[in-house]
Amino acid sequence: MRPEEVASAAVKMARDAGADHAEVYVTRTRSLSAYVDDSRVKSVEEKLDLGLSIRVIRSGKVGNSSSSVSSLRQVEACARSALRASSLVPKDEVFKGFAWPAKERVHVRNKDPEVEAISPETLCELLKQLIGSATEAKNVKVPNGVLRAAELESLVANTNELMVRREASLVFLLATAMTGGGSPGEGVESFFSPYLKDLDAAALGASLRAKAKAAARAKAYKGRSTIQVVMPPHELSEMLQGSMHFALSAENVNRKRSPLLGKLGKQVTAPVLTLTDDPSDKRGMLSSPYDDEGVPTKRKPLVKDGVLKGFLYDLYNSHFSSTVSTGNGLRRSSSEAVGNYQLGVSIAPVCLVVKPGTRSVESMVEGMEAGLVVEKVASADVHPITGDFGLEVRCGHLVEKGEVKGTVKHCLLSGNMFRALGQIGEIANDATVSRNLILPSMRFDSFELIGSG
Repeated sequence: MRPEEVASAAVKMARDAGADHAEVYVTRTRSLSAYVDDSRVKSVEEKLDLGLSIRVIRSGKVGNSSSSVSSLRQVEACARSALRASSLVPKDEVFKGFAWPAKERVHVRNKDPEVEAISPETLCELLKQLIGSATEAKNVKVPNGVLRAAELESLVANTNELMVRREASLVFLLATAMTGGGSPGEGVESFFSPYLKDLDAAALGASLRAKAKAAARAKAYKGRSTIQVVMPPHELSEMLQGSMHFALSAENVNRKRSPLLGKLGKQVTAPVLTLTDDPSDKRGMLSSPYDDEGVPTKRKPLVKDGVLKGFLYDLYNSHFSSTVSTGNGLRRSSSEAVGNYQLGVSIAPVCLVVKPGTRSVESMVEGMEAGLVVEKVASADVHPITGDFGLEVRCGHLVEKGEVKGTVKHCLLSGNMFRALGQIGEIANDATVSRNLILPSMRFDSFELIGSG
């Protein structure tokens, strides 16, 4: 069945079943994933998936249901399930309706023909290149990893006669390398892109090897100090997702739990930081002309030279705030293609871009008196409301007067993300795609490093 056929049938069936308004989100995906186990390509998995989610409004009550689809009977069952769900909830005084047809504002098509044509053999060969490069050193292995290539098609339709379609591709890699011996070291690499040509498997393997060997020679840090810290893009992307994604969401503003509440037009970060949601950037994993409610996306400044310029809205929260959606109601994932129709709508940047600086990380480090260049933390979690964090450093390089003087582990990096964003010393020029962000390394000027003794 074609997504258009499923969408048209679902809208009609929902209306026939008694919905005043209905919205349908349909996805069709083909996903190839190759898995590594003990330095060997263990298996290749292909998933073909067609599914839909239906939201309905009946007498002011909102219901939702989702289902995989192989026949029109399942479409009808999903529509009726959404109607039954709406009968179980109170009337929603906020949500007034779904999107109306509107012209796209950005023009981006990040569908890669190479991904569409990729074979299991090609995927396995790429992983073998990565493994071969990572294990050039005899004591390094790749215990696990996944390389995924997927083509995605999604469609939003509703009873306002809206129907918009998105086609995209996804290439995602996550792999771990380990050294042997009495004090093993771990290296982790991740990769995100819509395009297969961006994947340099051999280079990623070499980076895995180098990271694992660096972690193996790391020594436990002792002492306690307040120092400058350089955070790399992949670790930093998690920290920004846990803090600024949350704070910029209009839902959290409306619920009065955003740390940025009441700060519109005020300085909220260091002047060196500019954040833009840019759905037109073809590097973005989620970039597209429409969000997953069918609202046109647009390029929008969020923080400019440290000043807060705006928040992100989906349809529900725009109704709550008596404004318009910014096109940030999303269901899609930056690493997984299958099953996105099962996800509810949430507010997120489509493609959050951090304006890069002009200097390399190496040049930035040369100017540090005393600091730490982080390579890997155990988990880059940040409390979304307070901004507090305590990160276990798995591998980091100590810097004294511009030179690396040692590699450390078994220490805690402590601070507050919202205060840290006000203390950014410099932003590097190594912009990297990580999840739904495009960002470079940053140097923060006041983190606390706490050792084991």
